[in-house]
Amino acid sequence: MSSQPVFPTFAVEDREFSKLLIGHNPFLGGSYMSKARTRLYQETLCDAEVLERILVKAIGTGVRGMMASLADGFTERLRAAMYGAAEKTGVLLPTIMIVSKGFEADFDTYRELNCQVMLVHGQWSDALYVKAGNTMQPDFADALKRIRDGGFVPAYSTHNGGEVIPAAEAFDAALVNTPVNKIMWRMCPCEEMVLSAIRNTKKKVIAMKPLAMGRIAPQEGMEYVCRLPDLDGIVVGIGHEYEVEETFGVAAELLSGAA
Repeated sequence: MSSQPVFPTFAVEDREFSKLLIGHNPFLGGSYMSKARTRLYQETLCDAEVLERILVKAIGTGVRGMMASLADGFTERLRAAMYGAAEKTGVLLPTIMIVSKGFEADFDTYRELNCQVMLVHGQWSDALYVKAGNTMQPDFADALKRIRDGGFVPAYSTHNGGEVIPAAEAFDAALVNTPVNKIMWRMCPCEEMVLSAIRNTKKKVIAMKPLAMGRIAPQEGMEYVCRLPDLDGIVVGIGHEYEVEETFGVAAELLSGAA
């Protein structure tokens, strides 16, 4: 399976990923759709074998990248699922890991999870934005340096893309991860500013929340982000094998001419 065609790819420095990446929010048992959906995720995704089947399915569609983070009780399931999927497919997914303060203590775990790129958590990045000077606080540069010194490619997330992306342009981050979706959910301060910042940055850009956490149907949501210029990657959280077939299937059709 490892030799099969994949989605179009992009490089973050010398690390390569498929344009479509699998996200992990449902794996953590979270859903913005309803309490019932949250309970369903918590009950069904607590088993590493279930996660493994989803990863195998995603790899089978051509996905070659995952965005995730560490969490108590989840990290071991993720590790088991990733390596179980690798045994079945020949593909150990490269990961982009979201990190918070104190991340250096887990460097060995990140390496085990095939981490290639580290994203400063969006809440952390946004808290370090200095509006008055259109820049970032010194702790932002320090976090990026510690990531690079650890052997990973530094990057960051933001939920305030319209302001933080321009402010962080001069800093040593190779990639930015920010919400982009048809209904402008979490695109702050406004859609126009976010899309302008994405258009003008020299950094690679991943669009997160393309389905606005279930508020947009897969066909509609993927049609919007897959046809937007200036996006290098798209990350989508998946909670079931059927969602892989539907959402990634739509993306495969839309991106098939972009390879």
